Amino acid sequence: MRVKNADEVTLIDIPKLFSTLLERIQPLESEILQAESHAASMKSRLEKQFELVKFELMGSHSRGSAIRRFSDVDYLTVFSRDDARWGSRYVDSRTLLRRVKSCLEGRYSQTAMRRDSQALVIKFGGGAYGVDIVPGFFEEMERNEFATYPLYYIPDGTGDWLPTSPATHGKFIRESDEASNSKLSRTIQLMKHWGFSRFPPIPFHPFHLELLFSAEGIFKGAKSYSMCLFDAFDLLSRRQCRPLRDPVGISGIITATITEPQRDYLYRAIVLARDRAWKAIEFEESGKVFNARGMWSTIFNGKFPAYA
Repeated sequence: MRVKNADEVTLIDIPKLFSTLLERIQPLESEILQAESHAASMKSRLEKQFELVKFELMGSHSRGSAIRRFSDVDYLTVFSRDDARWGSRYVDSRTLLRRVKSCLEGRYSQTAMRRDSQALVIKFGGGAYGVDIVPGFFEEMERNEFATYPLYYIPDGTGDWLPTSPATHGKFIRESDEASNSKLSRTIQLMKHWGFSRFPPIPFHPFHLELLFSAEGIFKGAKSYSMCLFDAFDLLSRRQCRPLRDPVGISGIITATITEPQRDYLYRAIVLARDRAWKAIEFEESGKVFNARGMWSTIFNGKFPAYA
């Protein structure tokens, strides 16, 4: 029978290590405040060139799943339909992104700025924090079997427009998060940390994960973060990271990644992480907490706490 090392008993406690990790990756209040200040300046500048209807926080910071440094503060920037039209037709969504970029470049000429698939990304503090401007326009009030909701269109990454309703999606995800006692949002944070800890970073759309996990309800009940992560990896591997039909019935098909090669890379990484997570759980359950900690460190590429 193996005798536990005293250091393992006193210093290695897997649940506490996950709590320590979660504390370390929470967004810094100072970064959020700086991003909000920059966003207010952007809003003011955009109002001078466009007919701005709404400038509203969306994304991970509005749902409690953002992580330090890597999660930008996202704003749904709703313009009038005329700003998105040329004559009687809506313009290519990349055209509106270019116009927004051109408008803001005059104010932030020395700041890193790029067009992402759905947003204009502006980085501050040497890339330590950023603001994402997601342009779009209001279409109409819609109703489906779940709710009545405001329907917006935002860039889909290919030049077309994606129907969305951030407040409605946010409500769906937050309700599932509450039912899981915040395990959903915390597991998403851990998944993001896992993705960014690898090199190259593992690509995935957190929004896809949030909707999938919310719909499946896999974090309900008393579960450790070890098991939550295993369940997350296992569900994604069984689905082979396939696109998801929006469970709220608004945005159609929501992909896990932008491209198929990215999906292949994500799937391979998910399968490997799932197998290692299960091994870590086996170590933990058999009392080999030092080995369990080592396996989680492998999963997170060395970016896992050594001590609680």
